[in-house]
Amino acid sequence: MRTCFFPLLFLLCLATPSLAADLRCQGDLMTPGTIISKVRAKCGVPLSEDRVGEIKVRSQDRSEERMLYITEMTYKIGNGYYVLTFEGGMLKNTEYFQQ
Repeated sequence: MRTCFFPLLFLLCLATPSLAADLRCQGDLMTPGTIISKVRAKCGVPLSEDRVGEIKVRSQDRSEERMLYITEMTYKIGNGYYVLTFEGGMLKNTEYFQQ
């Protein structure tokens, strides 16, 4: 039983697709927290850019409320696509899809 466990575990790790990946442009890694203007400057014009929603954010003392826009930018790199999701101009999530 033990001799079958490790090869099966290894194969399972290879079969699991990676949904999140960081985009690298001009030597810089676009990680969560990167501002949208830096992504545009380093990665260029995206294949598409859409405002997909908005969220309301309150200050910690609840005295002020702001609206943050949710924007998705798509870049085609090689034979795959990176979809970057921004909240209020800050990168929150990066997903990679292969063609």
